[in-house]
Order: sequence, then C-alpha cells, then structure tokens
Amino acid sequence: MLSIFICEDDHRYKKLIHDCVQKHLSENDYDIELALSTSNPAKIIQRIKGSSVKGLYFLDVELNDGYNGVEFAKKIRQHDPRAFIAFITAHPRYLSLTFEFRVEALAYIQKESDDTTRKNIKLCIDDAYKMHVSRADEGSYTFKTPTGKQVSCMLDDILFFTTGAANSGQVILHTKKRQYTFYGALDNVASTLPAGQFFRCHKSYLINVGNITEGGKQSLSNGNDRIIMPDGMDCLVSFRKRKTLFNLLESL
Repeated sequence: MLSIFICEDDHRYKKLIHDCVQKHLSENDYDIELALSTSNPAKIIQRIKGSSVKGLYFLDVELNDGYNGVEFAKKIRQHDPRAFIAFITAHPRYLSLTFEFRVEALAYIQKESDDTTRKNIKLCIDDAYKMHVSRADEGSYTFKTPTGKQVSCMLDDILFFTTGAANSGQVILHTKKRQYTFYGALDNVASTLPAGQFFRCHKSYLINVGNITEGGKQSLSNGNDRIIMPDGMDCLVSFRKRKTLFNLLESL
C-alpha cells in the first residue's frame, strides 16, 4: 500500500490538498491510504520512524518557525528511502533549494489557481502510484482489479485468499486493511506465492500462515474446521489439511 502524507501550514491549502486527495482516491481503485495531514513535520517523522511505510509526501517548501521543507524531505528519506516527494510552494524561487539540498522530487506544484493545484495533485498521485506498482518489492503480490487497475500488496499484509461466488472466476483477497476482488484461480495464485508462507488449507482458501494467531492455532489443536483471522473472518480448514497446517505452525 502507498501512504500519502501532507505537511502544509497554510490551513486553506492543507484543506484543499486533503480534500483533493480524498476525492481522487474515492474515484479510483488505488491501493492508497491518506495516512496523515498535518502542519507539524515532527508528527510525520514519528509516524514513519521504524516502519516500512512507502509514502507520497506533499510538502510545503516554506513551513512555519523557519522550518525548511526541502531539508525536511531529506529527513523523510532517512526513514523512507524510496519516498515520492512533491514540493508545494507559492514562490518558485524557493525550488532552487531542492538542488542545494540534493533532494530528488517527483513534482513541483506551484500554488496557482485552486483548479490548477487540484489538477497537479491528481496527476502527482497517478504518477506516484504507477511507479509504486511498477517497482513492487519481491516481498509483494501484484494483481489487477476488475476495473483494470494494478495493485501491489506486501505479502506480510495478506491474511488469506478465497474464491468468489460460484462460477464467477473471481478471487477475494483479504489484507489487514481491506479486501480486493480480481479475476483468477486459487491454483494460479498459489503458484506465485512462497509455499512456506502460504498454505492451501481448503479447496476455497489459501491462507498466510504467518498471520494465524495463537487463538487460531489453538482452534486447530481442538479439532475445529475453521480459523478466525485478525480481520474477524473465518478460514475453513479441511479435515485432510488440519494436521499438516498445525505441524507447519509448530515448526515456525
């Protein structure tokens, strides 16, 4: 998932960017979240420090208290080395700072008319998402939704896959944050995933064993035919697969 962060100390522009991002995400089938909108750079650093976040950052070049937005971008890159940076400014002359501090940027957005600013923000989101998907890590799973949008999910975020409605030819992917539907077959999905991490526990379920809780493991040992996953959904486990799955969990 790609996370969007906004750091802008002008309240009107912060709201404009925030509303534009939310509207664009609601209109597109992107695996993107609006993670944080703030005027305080420290809150962003606190949020991304020690995490594996992959972010698109809309940063005001001239922040309050003499804070340099370009220098702030360098601090972001210490925690998110592959960050997409979009600088926003009312004064183009400040953009020379990006060369002084050697910060590569995805976009430079000038505070012009509101319509132009919105247009440039949307283009920036589209470009960042295309690059995010195209450079998906080895530890990710990439697929296309029915609308043709390409989505990339980190393997550790995947809970399980299950088949869709009968004869629909669809697979439903459950992650820690949301669900996705795409066309495919569980056999094909399983063949592209690490066998030690994903297990076909039922003809209709492919489960990420790393996200089975202790409660789920206990359920197996009690002879139950289903595991409750962290999202509250049930995963069915066939009788023939129950012992194999339990032994796999014991070995981890």
